[in-house]
Amino acid sequence: MKHLFFLMVLLVSLNAHAQKAGQQLVDSLIDELPLIKHDTLKARTYNRIFNELMYLNVDEALLYARQGLQFARIMKWGKGVSVFQDNIGRVYSGQGNYDSAIFYFNASLLTNKDLGEKRNMASTYNNMGVAAQNIRSDYTTAAGYYFKALQLAEEMKDSTLLSGFLLNISTTYMLQKDFNKAMKFAERALSLDTKTGNSDGMANSFSTIGNIKTANRELKAAEEYYNKAQLLYEQSANMEGLASVTADLANVYGNNYRKAIEARMKARELWNQINPVNIKAITNTGNLGIVFLDIVRYDSTGSVRYGDIIPNDKGRLLQKAEMYLKEAIGLSERVGETDNRSYFLGALSELQAFEGDYKNAYYNFKLYKEVEDSIYSQENKNKIAAFESQIEIDKKNSELKINQLALSNQQKKLWGLAGAVLLISVIGFLLYRQVQIKKKNNTVLMQLNRELDEANKVKAKFFSILSHDLRNPVARFITLLNLKADDPDLFNAAQSTAHQKEISQSAVALLETMEEMLLWSKGQMENFEPKIVDTEVAALFSYIERSFEWANNVDFKFSNPQNLTIKTDENYLQTIMFNLTSNALKATQGAAEATIEWRAWEEKGAIHFSIADNGPGISEDQVNVLFSDASLSGDRHGLGLHIIKDLAKAIHCKIAVMPAERGARFVLSL
Repeated sequence: MKHLFFLMVLLVSLNAHAQKAGQQLVDSLIDELPLIKHDTLKARTYNRIFNELMYLNVDEALLYARQGLQFARIMKWGKGVSVFQDNIGRVYSGQGNYDSAIFYFNASLLTNKDLGEKRNMASTYNNMGVAAQNIRSDYTTAAGYYFKALQLAEEMKDSTLLSGFLLNISTTYMLQKDFNKAMKFAERALSLDTKTGNSDGMANSFSTIGNIKTANRELKAAEEYYNKAQLLYEQSANMEGLASVTADLANVYGNNYRKAIEARMKARELWNQINPVNIKAITNTGNLGIVFLDIVRYDSTGSVRYGDIIPNDKGRLLQKAEMYLKEAIGLSERVGETDNRSYFLGALSELQAFEGDYKNAYYNFKLYKEVEDSIYSQENKNKIAAFESQIEIDKKNSELKINQLALSNQQKKLWGLAGAVLLISVIGFLLYRQVQIKKKNNTVLMQLNRELDEANKVKAKFFSILSHDLRNPVARFITLLNLKADDPDLFNAAQSTAHQKEISQSAVALLETMEEMLLWSKGQMENFEPKIVDTEVAALFSYIERSFEWANNVDFKFSNPQNLTIKTDENYLQTIMFNLTSNALKATQGAAEATIEWRAWEEKGAIHFSIADNGPGISEDQVNVLFSDASLSGDRHGLGLHIIKDLAKAIHCKIAVMPAERGARFVLSL
């Protein structure tokens, strides 16, 4: 049966009471509430009322949880605030409202983190796991919360918490049918409880191991563990545990319907004494109804020993089945538990169809499917509507037609089942694809993050270099200007001319450094791309000639015999040519008959530019440094060429150093 293990987690939930006092105690506590003067005691009374109402009326429980939260906030009692936030989360969790439950659980966690309340944090993580598991069947998320709770319990060395969390994790693995891991955690909990002598903890562990064995169809071994748990519960007078394990024992009896019914009836008596609206009590009641229905459906040989609790009458057996199923459904609605209600509505639908009450069978089956299979709710609704219409036709036709239509409906069901399987397969494939795409995107994102990190490191180093390069020429420039302003007669004509030249050179150096900084900033602009347009080579040479017309001591030559036009970004190429010309100008300082020559020509579909000077030239080691991808040095000229390389790469321009009889020769190829 589906609900064999459904709420094992709640059995060991930290907030559950060992005994439930019922409505009478709740009424007395509510009457005493206005008379209590001590604030802390009043807040604790709100909490006691809430915990009792959780098993009687969840709507009222929520009301008192909110009142308790408001009172704790007025008191400015942080621990009380966190407890009531957790309580509200438990109500929403029990009602199947996952988002609201997690909202309040997270609020409780934040409060407890501020207070350093690790025990309450562990309890809240546990409750978050219960919500993820029971509402969403999200076992991965649930296990994550349980392991966080387990870590806190291990830090505190709290054996009671550890045992409960280990069993919760065990149950999670069991629900995923990973019985080996489930057994590993259950045995660890049992070992811990055995060392500490925790009788109830040992019983819980035995019960959990019994559930694992039952799920794995090891019924004989399961019965042995249930009996061990039952004995310990009897010794400790733990009536709730005893009621729970008695109901679990019914699951190992298979088609021995009498023994199963006797066990469930005994469990029912115990739950009625403790708390008939406990979720496991409701599950037991509903399963009792299913046993009576199974006798009618499957006991074709009459092997059941009838009498006292099992009437030898099909109609009365169906009446009992219907009574217990409806009782379980009603109690589930009362406490706001949707899963039990849905499951037993499905069983009631089967019973009503068996009796021929197709109208109510359809209605209850519809309610069942809305919860159990929301993904396919519309598809199943259409199938059920077609089924109901077909039944109405059956009633108006002969027995032969009824048989024929029944066969047709059976075929439709098979086709519908096949379609559902196909649809599930498609959805599974799409989910798999989505996971693969997500993994791929995450890999790309990690790579981009690494590249961004490297770019930021280069940027930081680059600015440190620029700040250093800017400081010296600015300082020299200001010093020379101040000297001239403070004492104009300090220098004679020759000295004044020399200092004027130094000022000009400092200004030029400053301008060049600033130019490089601006160029780099331009290249770093987000989504900045070159704009490719038709550019005349003559215009480029004219730009260079105008830019360096102040260099009277250098003979500039320009050769463009083919009068070329090139497709490129004019600004990028101008900047590259300007930088190379500036470097050549520096190289020719002090040279006799200094000459710089620019040439342009087309060869094999590519356009080439060359710049040559008659300076001292450039060594092979210097070439290697300039064209290396190693980290930038503090040399300003090398830094400029590195920037030029980036600009050239952006417009697909290759830069090469060519042999020359004298001086240096650079060639640009586009």
